[in-house]
Amino acid sequence: MPLIDTHTNIWDVSLHMSEKFLEETRRARTDPTSMDVTPERFAAAIKPCDNVIAFGLRFAYTGIDVPNDFVADFINKMGDPKIVPWMSVDPNDLAYMDEFEHARSDLGMCGVKLGPIYQNVDPRDKKLHPLYSECTKHNLPILFHTGTTFCQDAPLRYSRPHLWDEVATDFPDLVMILAHMSHPWETECIATIRKHPNLYANVSALYYRPWQLYNTMILAQEYGVNRKLLFGSDFPFTTAVESIDGLRSLNRMVEGTNLPRVSSDMLDEIIYRDSLDAIYNGSVPGR
Repeated sequence: MPLIDTHTNIWDVSLHMSEKFLEETRRARTDPTSMDVTPERFAAAIKPCDNVIAFGLRFAYTGIDVPNDFVADFINKMGDPKIVPWMSVDPNDLAYMDEFEHARSDLGMCGVKLGPIYQNVDPRDKKLHPLYSECTKHNLPILFHTGTTFCQDAPLRYSRPHLWDEVATDFPDLVMILAHMSHPWETECIATIRKHPNLYANVSALYYRPWQLYNTMILAQEYGVNRKLLFGSDFPFTTAVESIDGLRSLNRMVEGTNLPRVSSDMLDEIIYRDSLDAIYNGSVPGR
């Protein structure tokens, strides 16, 4: 059974983050972790995984901007074939589709990370339509940050999962993943991904809010959307091992009560799903 992490970040804090953004990351969780991403830390974090999707963030509006060339160089120097390189592009850049083509054709990046809330862009904005069309044409999935954030300047209105109902309706063949199950709007996320065959969500960076995640998993199994949920960590905020331990510990909170249990079979299905096969419709790059 493969262990595939669909959500890991690559950056150099000193080069790519503003002081304000770095300070704001401390609000991400109650027990802050280091934001440093070194080859050594990254290698240790991904060691248990069979594959990991890795990307930078082109979120200049909120203070982080990681060039795709930096990410490609970081991955190439690591020399680990399990790392699947994805790009990030900034729709506020008038030439962002040139960057898309460079990352796709020259750097071999085979997916896209976007953060409308961090880029101050409505995901339904027509300026994103060329990207959506090209990703559909080339079978490149898009992972969107959805849900809340620690960033003061990021507009929450561009992160509600119901917005992707319209995108998925307009681009039904585009494979999209809603990161973090759109917390704290997980119910809305579940309702949205259930509707659309090519719309998924991942469970990254959720385990350290266990009561919220427990209720989310119970709701997911009641709605029968477990096949649409993908495993992810959001390194360096968490690791794959920490995330798995957190998922498996959910039922401990309700021991000795009549509250429902999260199905262990469902957890196994999420943790060990072949997410690459799912989101690439069987045509996985490099396999």
